[in-house]
Amino acid sequence: MTVTGAGARAVLLGQFEDAWRDGAPVFACCRRSVAIAVEHVDVVDLATADPTARVHMLREPVEAAQPGQLDGHRCCANHLADLAFDAPGLIAEPIHTS
Repeated sequence: MTVTGAGARAVLLGQFEDAWRDGAPVFACCRRSVAIAVEHVDVVDLATADPTARVHMLREPVEAAQPGQLDGHRCCANHLADLAFDAPGLIAEPIHTS
């Protein structure tokens, strides 16, 4: 089973629940930026787009909602770029229940 729609959004947002992701701190501003990006992206398009397009797809809604945020917050920009590269695998990852 693959994750789609709201489930995929939850998986993507879940990557930023902890204080650290891939060795980088996750601040409140990072969570807010990721939430804006994930809320406004079509997860199917995100999963099937090329890496550069994925980065733009995640950055555009954040820039629209918070102009200059990604220029001033390298932490947020880096997390969005990392998520862009990880998203296809995360979205396609099977759901494991305990």
